[in-house]
This record gives sequence, structure tokens and C-alpha cells, in this order.
Amino acid sequence: ATLSSPTMAFITPSVSNKCSSSTQLQTSALESLADITTLSIDSGDIDTVARYAKTGLITDATTNPLFVSQAGANGDARYEAMVQEAVTYAKRKTCAEDGCPVPEDTLNLAIDRLAVNLGKELVSLVPGRVSTEVDIRLSYDTDKSVERARSIIAMYEDAGISK
Repeated sequence: ATLSSPTMAFITPSVSNKCSSSTQLQTSALESLADITTLSIDSGDIDTVARYAKTGLITDATTNPLFVSQAGANGDARYEAMVQEAVTYAKRKTCAEDGCPVPEDTLNLAIDRLAVNLGKELVSLVPGRVSTEVDIRLSYDTDKSVERARSIIAMYEDAGISK
């Protein structure tokens, strides 16, 4: 689940490579924002998060199912390993030797596990919190949202990452 706060600003890093003067302007704007609020980067790109975290201005990060799906499709060996681990984990938890009785459950667990795998990487890059969003399809089902959030939290805790 994502924690939101009126004192949190999210940045989208896609404009960072325009030119040196706009980069200076952006850094200046980030510095100004960092003086008055907590900055959280909303990206699943590990290298981008690392680059912004090194500025010392970004303290938190967010990941969501869209970033998770993009991570698995970019050809980077780090992400491919995360995908493979997530699929193996989900099959181990939900399938038997003769198959997976509810393939949708296996897929959902694999996606959640992939989000946790990505979140574990982000935790090592930012000094603050990493939030992981629950599948948007559960937006109108509070009980299912809470159930999935608790499952995600349990996976983080199993990895040694506390709330």
C-alpha cells in the first residue's frame, strides 16, 4: 500500500537529460523543494533512482505494478533475475506438481513478489521509505486491497525489511 501525505512531493525523472542549464535549473528546483518537503521518486528504474538518491535530495521511493511490468520487459539482467525469482516464488506457493489450480492467483502473487523484489533494490538506494502500491484493480474492494497489502508487507518482512 502506498502511504500518501500532503507534505510529500513526487518527481518524475524523465526530464533530467535535456541540457546542462535545465539540469541546473532542475537541481535548483529540487533543492528548493527539498527544503520544504520530503521528495519521493516515482520510478522503477534502478539507475535513475540511484542517480537522484545520490544528490541527497530524494529520500523516499515508490513502485507500482506498471513499473514492475516495465522492469521485466527491458532486457536488463538485474530485472530478468527479479522476474525469474518472482515466478519461481509464486509457483512454489500456489502450484502443485500437476499445475496451478488458479492461474490468476499465481500471476497476481508473481506480480506482487516482483514489486517486492524491485522495492528491495530501492530500499538499498534511498534512506527513507519505499512504498509499494497494490494492484489498481482492487481500488474498490477494501478487503482485497488490505489482504494484498498485508501479503506484500509479509514478503518484505520475510526479506528482513520492516514497515
